[in-house]
Amino acid sequence: MVYRFSHKTYRRPLSKPLRTAHGWWTEREGVIIRLEDENGRAGFGEIAPIPWFGTETQAEAEETCRKFGDKVDAGLLDAVPEAQGCVRFALAQARAGGEAPAASIRLPVAALLPAGREALAVLREKLEGGFQAFKWKVAVEPVDDELGLLDDLLAGLPAHATLRLDANGGWTPREAGRWLARCADRPVEFVEQPVAPAEQDAMLGLAGDYPVKLALDESVASLAAARHWQGLGWPGVFVMKPALTGPLPELADWIRSSKADVVFSSAIETALGRSAILEVVLSQPLTKRALGFGTGGIFGDRLWDGPFIGPVADAACIGPNPGEALWNALG
Repeated sequence: MVYRFSHKTYRRPLSKPLRTAHGWWTEREGVIIRLEDENGRAGFGEIAPIPWFGTETQAEAEETCRKFGDKVDAGLLDAVPEAQGCVRFALAQARAGGEAPAASIRLPVAALLPAGREALAVLREKLEGGFQAFKWKVAVEPVDDELGLLDDLLAGLPAHATLRLDANGGWTPREAGRWLARCADRPVEFVEQPVAPAEQDAMLGLAGDYPVKLALDESVASLAAARHWQGLGWPGVFVMKPALTGPLPELADWIRSSKADVVFSSAIETALGRSAILEVVLSQPLTKRALGFGTGGIFGDRLWDGPFIGPVADAACIGPNPGEALWNALG
């Protein structure tokens, strides 16, 4: 099979910049690709790298697209290395041409709470909107300040709600130990990426020393990395950002065969990438945990954000395939 290939880059400001242990995230850049098969059927895919997670860079993704040229055969597409998971995700999406199983599952969604004291006001707002699960960005301000805020947040959290903490690898092992000791007798669902990915032994040690469930995020930016941690006997959660890990069918197959405890999370992809992810996640029993797609209107534009996602994700959150509309919007 030979495809006609073309690509366009995008750069979109975030309407609500995200403050994490990596710093401020103020804009999203990526690539929209278009593949047209020999029968004239066109499909679109999104490349949305996050280099500080260990993915390919935007420049590397663009270079791969330029090397494809105007026409590319299936063998060359299949030969893209596993290290370029974002490119492989987009190619698989485009080759599927919008064909996906019908969504039949409903899953809760975790609302994203900003770092710092602003989280208290957003928590109240999201509770009024019906959310039952929350994810709070930590490891941004001094440890003592954030530990005090943790108590305030939990005091405002109903008994039936759940709270996740996301450190983005921003703590030292000693700081992580302080947090996990504090969380041991508190209703925290899990603590996500307490130390940097390079601290493999520390992560395994923390998982064994404290009763609080831990989750990997930056450590499992690729499917190969997830398999590695599974081989080490990781006892906790895998937070997977499908837009980074490669073709969705490969990720789904691994989850089914490994029975991994997985949370699906947004990589701040546009409506194009998100729709493909939700079509798969909401069509088969891959997880029971709340989805990490409660980012709201992150782009401030319905075309790029897609349908609003509230406290529960279902078929209504997917909407029509936005590929052609986004492609045309880029000129």
